[in-house]
Amino acid sequence: MRARQSDVSAGLRATPRAYAHRWAIGSALVLGYLALRLVNLGQLWLASESQSATGPANPSGKPSEYFVHTALPAAPGLGGVLANWDGQWYERIATEGYPTGTESHSANDTWTWAFPPVFPMSVRLVMALTGLGFPAAAVVLNLVLGGIATALLYALLRAPLGTAMALAGALALNTFVSAPLFTLAYSEPAALVFLLLTIRFTLAHRYAPAFAGVLLLAFTRPVAAPLVLVFAAHALARLRNRDAEVFRPASKVLLAACALASVASPFLWNALASALFGATRAASDQTNEPLSGVSRTASMLGTFEFGWIGGVGRIAGVGGALTIVAVLAATLCLAEVAARHLGLSLELRVWGAAYIVFVILVTPPTPGLLRYLLLAAPLLIAVQILPLSWTNRRTGLIVFAVLTAVALWTQWFWIRYLYILDPAPALLPWPP
Repeated sequence: MRARQSDVSAGLRATPRAYAHRWAIGSALVLGYLALRLVNLGQLWLASESQSATGPANPSGKPSEYFVHTALPAAPGLGGVLANWDGQWYERIATEGYPTGTESHSANDTWTWAFPPVFPMSVRLVMALTGLGFPAAAVVLNLVLGGIATALLYALLRAPLGTAMALAGALALNTFVSAPLFTLAYSEPAALVFLLLTIRFTLAHRYAPAFAGVLLLAFTRPVAAPLVLVFAAHALARLRNRDAEVFRPASKVLLAACALASVASPFLWNALASALFGATRAASDQTNEPLSGVSRTASMLGTFEFGWIGGVGRIAGVGGALTIVAVLAATLCLAEVAARHLGLSLELRVWGAAYIVFVILVTPPTPGLLRYLLLAAPLLIAVQILPLSWTNRRTGLIVFAVLTAVALWTQWFWIRYLYILDPAPALLPWPP
């Protein structure tokens, strides 16, 4: 009896300690996340002094030109740079909605449909609930989403890495070159949350919520296709381990549904957009030489040239294409070696590698690659935090600190020289 009472007492004493530990970790995540976001906002504020004037608004222009929904003067301050580039398109959608075929009278009207609805409609909801304008509402939403993504990544890393390194990894996500997107009007933060939720549900064998995650990702950004390899790798791992853990038929069906949804995902929004747009005017009459917002996926498939490999090869020849392949292979090998050494999950590793290859193959050679790679950051940060696992902890901490400082400098470079509109928008050949 006394032994049992002693165990109960020990358990009661442990509970406050456990709560205190969770509180300390949660506080470190929140404070670290907010500190890094304040750094980004400071960088944006400083860089805003270099922004050129935009405008006038060009709702009837061409998508190949810089789209202006809200014209701003030069050096507009922090609030004036939060919705650059795609943010202008999302502002149009959030404030005016998508035009039907009857309402569409220009290539820009049709191109509005190239942007899936989850992010702009979510901002619209925040605007309605808070009374905020679009830029502020978008940033509030993305700040919350960035915090959720940070917490989700911490949860995914904690089992293989332990508390301290998982905390470092989650905060390292926020030093990634394009992590300033958590303070801008872009859809990547929402996509990252849906991606991490999908992987988390898959690891927990909760395939119905994972299926929902794929669909939400499909209607946020057309990037869910590489998940088919994640589901395939997960299924093979479960089949190999079926003697130790039952792989029920119902689970197999749900997992197959997740894989099929991933394959279909690039076409889902385009199919719905075509139906909602209507047939009053052919989408091909309002194109971006030759892309149409209503049928963007089909148009991209029709002009497919192996993305960066084909684009650089066309410009720089075979040597240029081989250079892209070599850099891609070296990046994947380095990330895989680091991730394996750290014991990251198979699903996280497969996603990172598959997504990087996917982006290289389907996007043209522009600086936009750095933005797209935010969704691969959960794998790529393995290289940054690997030194923390070294036997010589002092050397590891120094190397980690140096890599983190370099990462923060790349954020400034991305903001100042790619995101800020300098020189004037008409002279900028590509989006960041």
